[in-house]
Amino acid sequence: MRKKCIHCGAELPEEAAFCPHCAQSQIEKVEIKPPRRWRKKAMIASVCTLLGTFVLLAVFLYHRPVTLEGGARVVYTDKDGEYELIIGSDSSNLANRAPEEYRSISLPADDASCLPALLGVFQNGELADVEHFFAKVESCMLEAFPNENGALQISDPIYSDVFAPSARECDVFFTGTSGTNQLVWTLKMKNGDTIRLSETFEVVTLVHQVFTPEDAPMETIEDLKALLNRIDGEVPADTIVDIYLPAVTYDGGLTMASRAVNLYGCTDGNGRTCFTGTLSIRTDSPSLVTLCDLDFLGSGGTGLSSSASAMIFGCTFSGWDTGAEVADGGMIGVENCVFQNNGTGFRYDTANFSFFKSGFPDCSFENNGTGVQFARLPGSMPLDFSFTVFSGNEIDIDNPIDYPLDLSDAIFQ
Repeated sequence: MRKKCIHCGAELPEEAAFCPHCAQSQIEKVEIKPPRRWRKKAMIASVCTLLGTFVLLAVFLYHRPVTLEGGARVVYTDKDGEYELIIGSDSSNLANRAPEEYRSISLPADDASCLPALLGVFQNGELADVEHFFAKVESCMLEAFPNENGALQISDPIYSDVFAPSARECDVFFTGTSGTNQLVWTLKMKNGDTIRLSETFEVVTLVHQVFTPEDAPMETIEDLKALLNRIDGEVPADTIVDIYLPAVTYDGGLTMASRAVNLYGCTDGNGRTCFTGTLSIRTDSPSLVTLCDLDFLGSGGTGLSSSASAMIFGCTFSGWDTGAEVADGGMIGVENCVFQNNGTGFRYDTANFSFFKSGFPDCSFENNGTGVQFARLPGSMPLDFSFTVFSGNEIDIDNPIDYPLDLSDAIFQ
C-alpha cells in the first residue's frame, strides 16, 4: 500500500518517513502550546480581591454610624461600654432610673408655667461620669413636635447640679393651651452616631365652675370645709373651682387635700376675708391653687404651707413664725403681697416641684426677722424681685444655698 507525499504529492511507500523527491519529512508537526499561567494568577487575584472586599465591608458595617431611637430610655454602646440614657421631669424618678414616657399637666387656658426636662446618663447601673460622656458628644438639643405656633418654649440644655442626678436640664415653658407635644432629645456623637429619646407632654385645658355665698353657706370655717367636701364629691376633677368668699374671719386651720380650689377674698369694700389658722395645700388635681386678696393673721405657727402648686395675689401675712412656706414637693408663686411682723416672711424649702414662677414682683417685706429664706430650692433660673420692697427686716434675704437672684430692681430701705 502506498501513500502520497504531504508536500509534493509524489507516491511513496507506506512506511516512508521522508520524500526522496522533495526531501521533506512526512511527520506532521503539532504545535504544543504551553499552559497559560496568567489565568491561574488572575483567578487567585480575583478571589483575594473579593475576600478583601468582604473584610472591608464587614469592618465598615461594624464601625458605621448608627442611629438609636427609643422612648424615654435608650441603651448606647461604644468602646467604653454600655450607657443607659433616661429622660423625665422629676429628678427623683431619674435617680431611681424610672423613665417618664408621658407627662400630663392641667392648667387654665390663660395661665403659663414652666417645668424642667431632664436627661440622665448611667453606666453599669451607676451614674456615669458626665464630663467623660459629654466629651464624646458633638451636640445636644431638646425640641418639641409639632409645637404649633410656638406652643412650647425651650431653653438650651445645661448642666445644673441642683437637678442631680441629671446630666442635662432644659426649662420648658408652656400655657394652658399648649396641647400635646413630643419632647425629643437628640444627641449627635463625635463618632457619627445619633441618639434620640422622646416623651409625650400633654397640657390639659381646664374649665371653671364658680361658687358664691348665694350658692352655699360660707360664714364659718366649718361651712367652708363642708363646701370643699361637697365640691370633692360633685365636681369633675378636670374642672377649676373658684370660690368667692365673704368678708368674714375664718378661725381654725383648713386643709385642701384632695383637689385644688381657688379662693378669692372680698373686694367690695365691706371688709377683707381673713384666716387665723394655717391653710395647708396638699392637692394633686387640678395642679394649681390660686389665692387672691386674703389676709392671714396669726399668733405663731405657719400662715400658708403648700406641698403642691399655688399662686398668691394681693395677700397679707402678719404675726406668724413663718408667713408662707413652700414645703417639700410644692411651689408658691407670689405677686403684690405683704409680709410684715413675721419671724420669716416667706420660706423656700423644697427638693422638687411641678410649677415655678420666676418673678417675685411688687411685694413688701416689713419688720420681719427674715424677709425671704432659701433653705432648699432646685433649679438655676434666676428669681426676679422686681419692685419688691425690703424695709425694717433683721435679715432681708437669707440665701445659704446661693440660689441665683435678680435684685437689680428690688428696693432696700
